[in-house]
Amino acid sequence: MPLDVRRLAGRGVTTLAGIAAVCAILAICFHIPNIRNTTVTFLLLLTILWMATNWGRVESIAAALVAALGFAIYFHKPIGLLRIADQEGWVAVAGFLITTVVVSHVSLQARMRAADALRRKRETESLYELGQALLGTDRFETVAYTVINQMIPIFGAHTAVFYFKSSGEIHAAGTDASPIQAEALRQCAESQTLQVYPGALLSIVPVEVGGTPFGSLGITGVLLSETILKSIGHLLSVVLQRVEFSEELTRQHKEVVHQRQISESLLLNILPPDVADELRTNGMVAPKYFEDVTIMFTDFVGFTASAEHLAAGDLVRLLNDYFTAFDRICTRYKLEKLKTVGDSYMCISGLPFPNPGHAVDAVLAALEMVQEVVSRDQPDNPVRWKMRVGIHTGPVIAGVVGINKFAFDIWGDTVNFSSRMESSGQPNRINISEQTYLRVRDFLQCEYRGKVLTKEKREYDMYFVTGLAPRLMEGGEQFPPSAFVHQYKDYFRKDPPSFPAFPLNSPAPVSAA
Repeated sequence: MPLDVRRLAGRGVTTLAGIAAVCAILAICFHIPNIRNTTVTFLLLLTILWMATNWGRVESIAAALVAALGFAIYFHKPIGLLRIADQEGWVAVAGFLITTVVVSHVSLQARMRAADALRRKRETESLYELGQALLGTDRFETVAYTVINQMIPIFGAHTAVFYFKSSGEIHAAGTDASPIQAEALRQCAESQTLQVYPGALLSIVPVEVGGTPFGSLGITGVLLSETILKSIGHLLSVVLQRVEFSEELTRQHKEVVHQRQISESLLLNILPPDVADELRTNGMVAPKYFEDVTIMFTDFVGFTASAEHLAAGDLVRLLNDYFTAFDRICTRYKLEKLKTVGDSYMCISGLPFPNPGHAVDAVLAALEMVQEVVSRDQPDNPVRWKMRVGIHTGPVIAGVVGINKFAFDIWGDTVNFSSRMESSGQPNRINISEQTYLRVRDFLQCEYRGKVLTKEKREYDMYFVTGLAPRLMEGGEQFPPSAFVHQYKDYFRKDPPSFPAFPLNSPAPVSAA
């Protein structure tokens, strides 16, 4: 049975019940001797007021008409006839009828206001509950999924549908979304006009974000007030705008983090980590004295001749290939690359972090660098470079100079003397000073060169490194050899670098040609 028919049938039943109640009161009062008319009037008014309060206007007015007729017939002379002998009687009957109608109307209005207030309270509570459910959403799709699934239990909807204007996507929840046409959703989203179809129990709410049409929300199975529908649309707009702002903040935060990581990476490419930290914290780096470090200089033999006949791009590409290999080696042996100047490569061991095995680590790294150069000395290579390596151990002062394009650098006689070791060396040989030799002689086999004259016309004791000490080569195919590992741990109380399997003896001397 349709809802309207059921409602009319129910009202007819209550109207008949009201008339019956009035007739019963009239009958009872008529058989009570000497009852006053005011008493009858009072009982009838109370009855009609109760009907107006609990049933409705139609029931109370029908009962009031029956009560007025009955009162006129049975309580005004002549009794038993619908005829009033005097004018005062007509006034009394009319006053009774008017009073009952007014009282019923006022009672009905009060009841309607109370019902409306209760409905608004429930709608407000439902809207608050929906807002709480949307509070934790952080994506547009999550907002749509939450609102369509919460409209059913909170507002009693049969179906809820959310339409995205930008993509045309439709998200639905409930029993049957067929009454809601995609075209109607699209038109509502574009026009941003609330659409309500009471007969079909269908409402479509427009949704905008920051003044721009965003989509629409379709609801079936429940008829909500225009106020609550607009409030739902406004709530969705606020939530979606918050999500949009949150996503933008997240994107900006990721971009800031990404740019910061790039800056950190660039900073760590030119400064040691602790120096970079000090620069970020204090805005400057105080000079530091390092009592004992090992410095390595390398230089390519034949580079100047190559630069004369190679294109600039090819020359840079080749240098990059060699220096990239050197960078990887420095990382493995925990050496700090300081700089490259032309074809010269400079790195240091034992700085910025103290390392008791810095001299041995530097020489092992140099052996591997020379091997990288030898492996590239092939007939099909556009260059046949050899490399001189010079190493010296001693104290230095380290710090950062400049405010534009600042650089971490070291100063002292140790730096100059390391450079002299390189220039006094031979191609593909590792030339070390006596100070370095004293640190590595228990691990590496060295060839004494005697006193070598430098370009300052001064003679110094120098050594060529020829490889690992033979007694430390025990350990079969293991790299590093087990005997070397044991002695390294005994001397320096740490594990040795995990250098790869490469020839552990220096290449044979070659001419500078």
